[in-house]
Amino acid sequence: MVDAGKWCGVPGAANYHRGMRRGVTLLELLIVLVVIGLLAGIVAPSAGSLADRLAVEHEAGRLLVAYRSAWLTARVQHRLALLRVTADSLAIWTVSSAGAPDTLLAWLAPGPGLAGVSIQGAPHTTVFAPYGAAVGLANTTHVLGRGKASRQVVVSRLGRVRVLP
Repeated sequence: MVDAGKWCGVPGAANYHRGMRRGVTLLELLIVLVVIGLLAGIVAPSAGSLADRLAVEHEAGRLLVAYRSAWLTARVQHRLALLRVTADSLAIWTVSSAGAPDTLLAWLAPGPGLAGVSIQGAPHTTVFAPYGAAVGLANTTHVLGRGKASRQVVVSRLGRVRVLP
């Protein structure tokens, strides 16, 4: 094997070349930084839209739970249950009988608006009879949206709820 120091005639040249092979050049470092920057530029916008989709999905699920909780409250307590859906709150009130003046708050949760999700339409109240059927309800649709993400929560006349894309 030929020693680099003896070959080129400069003492210590072998140690000098061996140390340079382990380092990173400025050009290599800049290329790596450019690639990382490009990847971050591609991933960051899609992460924002993913957060919007997840928030809308979560609020659609919470709305579904509110309707099912109102149905269950009416069945278990053998009373009328009123579900009031607004942007700020989801509330279930119970009434002892039709025409009774007193109501009791049975359940209260924050509405979709507090999570930054918009809900289209006027505030809506659904009444569930003690046997669980919705009373005086036409089909209704709640449209939830944030950014480019949106979901529809459809409630049938019978009180069945489904979430559509």
